[in-house]
This record gives sequence, structure tokens and C-alpha cells, in this order.
Amino acid sequence: MAWPVVAAMAAGALANMYAADKQSEATKQATEAERQARLAAAAALREQGKSTQDEYDNMKKDINDYYDTRVGLGTVDDVTSYRNSIEGYNPSDYVYDFGDFNYNKTKEDFLNPYYNKIINDAAMKAQGSAAGAGMGRSTFAAQNIARAVAQKEDELYKTALNEYNIDRSQAYKEYSDAIARNQEKLNALREGSQYKMGLEGNLAKDYISGQDAQQSDLMNLRQDKLNAKQQYDMAITGLY
Repeated sequence: MAWPVVAAMAAGALANMYAADKQSEATKQATEAERQARLAAAAALREQGKSTQDEYDNMKKDINDYYDTRVGLGTVDDVTSYRNSIEGYNPSDYVYDFGDFNYNKTKEDFLNPYYNKIINDAAMKAQGSAAGAGMGRSTFAAQNIARAVAQKEDELYKTALNEYNIDRSQAYKEYSDAIARNQEKLNALREGSQYKMGLEGNLAKDYISGQDAQQSDLMNLRQDKLNAKQQYDMAITGLY
């Protein structure tokens, strides 16, 4: 083969090799540029994630500061007082234990204290009347005396029974009135206790509702933080 031909072929081969090297270098530079771009994007996402963490910390502090300075009526002590009141409440404490009605008197207690004398006078009077009528000690006279005594006894026992019933009724009325008065006092105490428990319950509910709202806000904030982190992680993973 002639030298000029060989020289031309060699020159062509060198040119191709140079072109290939140029293309390979350009590919390497493009790949490196793409890698650097991905690294820069990942770094930017991580930096944004740090900024999100700072925002989360600030928002958490704001929430806690808000509830710490919230003007509420209830406190944790009100919750304790309400619990103690419920545990200590016993309905039977407000029912008056009046016991049975006791009345120890009998009808005999109301007999005329001069009963025997009155009976004796009635007998003597009947006897005198019989003697004045000339009946003396006859059977008829004895019957009149017995009748007069029986009538007087019946009269005295009826009077005693009437006084017994009046006195017993009065005693029962006093017993019933005492029950009513004492039960009214207990009713007032029960109403006062229930009213106090109602106030304590309202204060306890106010405190608990504030605590629940604070926890709800914090949980929602944490969930937002987790969602943002997942999005950053997915975005960073997609870069590789």
C-alpha cells in the first residue's frame, strides 16, 4: 500500500478517536452536572425540612403559650374537688331517719283522778234516791244503784277515751311535723350539695375541654409535620 494512503488512513483513525474522546468527555460532564443538580436539590429539600422543623417548634410553642395563658374558669383542683364530691355523695345522707311513732299512754291515763269518789258518789246518790222512794234495800233499789254506777263509769270512760284520742292525735301531729321540718332541712342540704357539685362539674368540664382542645391542636400539628416529612423523604428519594 502506498504511503499516502496509509497516512490518510492513520489520520482518519486519529480523528475518530479524538471525536470519540470528546463525546465521552461531554457525556461525563453532563452526567456529573446532573448528579450535582440532584445533590443540590436534595440539599435544598433537607434545608427546607429543617426550616419546617423550626416552624413546627414555633407553632408548638405558640399553641402551648396560648393555652397556658388562656383565661379559663376551671383548674385541675376543680377536677379533684368534683371527683371527691361525687365519691362522697350518698343520697341516704339526706333522708331523715325518724323511726317509729311511739305513744306509751293508755286510756286509763286519762280517767278522772277522782274516778273512785265520783263512782261512790253516784252509788250513794242512787241509794239515797231509792231510800227516799221507800225502796230501801230492795232488788229494785240495787238495780237502780248498779245502773247509776254503770252510767257514770261509761261517762267517765268515754271522756277518757275522747281525751286519749285528742292527745294521741296531737302527739302524732307533733311527730309528723318534726319529720317534715327535719326532712325539709335535709332537702335544703341536698339541694345545696347538688348545686355545689353542679358548679364544680362546670368548672371541671371547662378545664378538661381546654386540655382536650390543646391536645387536639398538638396532635393535628404533629400529623402535619409527619405528612410534610413523608413528602420531603419521597421527593429526596425520587432524586436518586
